[in-house]
Amino acid sequence: MATTTAASKRSRRRLIELACICLAVAQVGWFILPYRPSVIRSENTAQDWIIGHGPRQSLDKDFVFVAVDDLSMKLDQLWPEDIAASPPLQSMQKGWPWTRDVFAAALEKILTAGARAVVVDIVFDNDRGHEGDLKSVLDRYRSKIVLGAAISEDAFNPSHFGSVTSEAVRTPSTSLLPTPQGDPRMGYVNFSSDIFDGIIRSATYRSRPGHTGHKDEASYQSLAAATLRQIGRADSVPDDELEHLFRYGDYSNLKVVSFYSLFMPQDWKTAMRNGEIFRDKIVVIGPTAPILHDILPTPYGSMAGANIHLSAISAAMHGSFYFLASPLVSKLIVLFAAVFTLLVTWKVRNPLFALVVLVGIVASYFVLVFVVANHLDYLMPVVIPGWTVLLAGIGCTSWNFSQARRESGRMRSTLERYVSRNVVREILDNRDDFLSALGGTRRPMTVFFSDVRGFTSFAEKEDAHSVVGQLNEYLGEMVGIIFRYQGTVDKFMGDGIMAVWGNVVSEGAAKDAANAVNAALEMLEKLKHLNEGWQKRDLAPFAIGIGLHHGEAVFGNIGSAEKMEPTVIGDTVNLASRVEGLTKKYGVTLCITQPLAELVTNVFSLRSVDLVQVVGKSRPVEIFTVLGKHDQPRPDWIKCYESAIADFRARRFAEAAASLRLCVEAAPEDKLSRIYLERTTAFLASPPPEGWNGAEIATSK
Repeated sequence: MATTTAASKRSRRRLIELACICLAVAQVGWFILPYRPSVIRSENTAQDWIIGHGPRQSLDKDFVFVAVDDLSMKLDQLWPEDIAASPPLQSMQKGWPWTRDVFAAALEKILTAGARAVVVDIVFDNDRGHEGDLKSVLDRYRSKIVLGAAISEDAFNPSHFGSVTSEAVRTPSTSLLPTPQGDPRMGYVNFSSDIFDGIIRSATYRSRPGHTGHKDEASYQSLAAATLRQIGRADSVPDDELEHLFRYGDYSNLKVVSFYSLFMPQDWKTAMRNGEIFRDKIVVIGPTAPILHDILPTPYGSMAGANIHLSAISAAMHGSFYFLASPLVSKLIVLFAAVFTLLVTWKVRNPLFALVVLVGIVASYFVLVFVVANHLDYLMPVVIPGWTVLLAGIGCTSWNFSQARRESGRMRSTLERYVSRNVVREILDNRDDFLSALGGTRRPMTVFFSDVRGFTSFAEKEDAHSVVGQLNEYLGEMVGIIFRYQGTVDKFMGDGIMAVWGNVVSEGAAKDAANAVNAALEMLEKLKHLNEGWQKRDLAPFAIGIGLHHGEAVFGNIGSAEKMEPTVIGDTVNLASRVEGLTKKYGVTLCITQPLAELVTNVFSLRSVDLVQVVGKSRPVEIFTVLGKHDQPRPDWIKCYESAIADFRARRFAEAAASLRLCVEAAPEDKLSRIYLERTTAFLASPPPEGWNGAEIATSK
């Protein structure tokens, strides 16, 4: 119950911490990002992509575009006789700006052919000659013609405080429209471009350039609004001065006529079918020639201003406007994005998987925005919610990772006080493999046993506090060495240590065996330094014996439902324990078995100890001790000793005895030489029976 409560508290605390991160990111998305120009430009770009890949209004059913293009400006493609046969072409050949009779002739032809209305995206603000010809056409078709007016950028400056000067608004000359202001045949050609990237995305159908709020302030209708009123669609004109984000039209099938071809009889007859293509259509006349500077930036690239007017008119006719999400809705979307991020990062602890899920959420949201925009004409923010999910996700995932590392570090530190580091590493880093191994696995291992000689009597004589302190100091140093050589401390048996190489992580049998021997040698060397220090503190020195054996053993989780621990069992363990017990008998500190010796013989210098049949075994095992590494010097008499052992096992007892006497003389303190000399002397007096194999039978564990 206590564990469950603690885990619940940790989970709640983590939820609060992640919520704080998500809320902080959401606040940035609410109060900072919406006002950053770079973010606004990114949002515009994302919305342009969404709109650009959505459906567009078809323009071919309602419109025809008559383009004042390069061909019409230059007329280089025409024969002189073609120009001579047409007075409008003769006037056009004189250069831009053309006289008004050219436009009068064009309007007459188009309207006579049955056009619904003609929109001229050109400002006739100055007298260019033949004004009467154009005015006559305007008067005769006054309900079917719309002329352009231009409002300068300065006219929209709020600092003007009131009236707009005549220089600020360029209207058709009074010779054409006697009272331009208020004339339904006039509309301004301007579009509002985005202040951050200059792209035209919206249209304003009515405007008060002075922005003073005076009731008598001049109000101007756009070219699109004037056109809609002329064709009887005044109800389609937005009744406000707001910018309306419109859906651009599809120009792929739009009929486009070069202006000059209106006056080419063959073109009029064939390409324009005697004017039939204009019947019941809204015809827009406007410049496309670069020299006329009416090419404007749009989400679809540079486009002639007349084409933009076509889309603005079509959008109003068909109600093809986008509605931007309000600031409140945008903030709610950011909040939902933060909440989704919180839930994902709280439930999903794996950092990589959490980021994959969050990227999936961002992608799904983008698809949702695309569908809503192109089917419901509702534009939701893209960049800030996506930014919120990813940044909050990275923040929360990083926090989760740092907390997990911190918890892992604390757990690792705690576990390492009880089990070896490689076991801890397996538990934390390869949990599934380790748990699988705990079910029981048989593998080659090197098993280590050490024991402090005479510790029981020592513990009975000394102060308990001193005993525990000295033993812990000893064990701390010994365990540190075992861990350094990648060993696992299987268990402590009072003053004894059982360690294993190869039970959890193996570097190969030879490497495991070499690590175990290196650890044993270093432990013996470390004990010398410990004893020197203890003697200076008036503490009794320790003497230890170490036994090592290599063979197959079973590793698994052994115990009961109440208490279990990972350990190694089997005959290999028992033999290693027996070998450790033999160190005292032979007067050596380290004994290893032949299977282990075969793995390390190229690394260490070995000395034969005995051929022993330990308790519980029917076959003898050869025992060696380790003198050091191959590159370390060994006593000269060891060669004589090994020769004596060979003679002894070959029943050449006289030769063996002679060699052993030399060894005893060279090393009087060497117990092994004396043991073999005593055995040899005994066998000289009473030879062993036939079938003797040189083995010593151990009578105790």
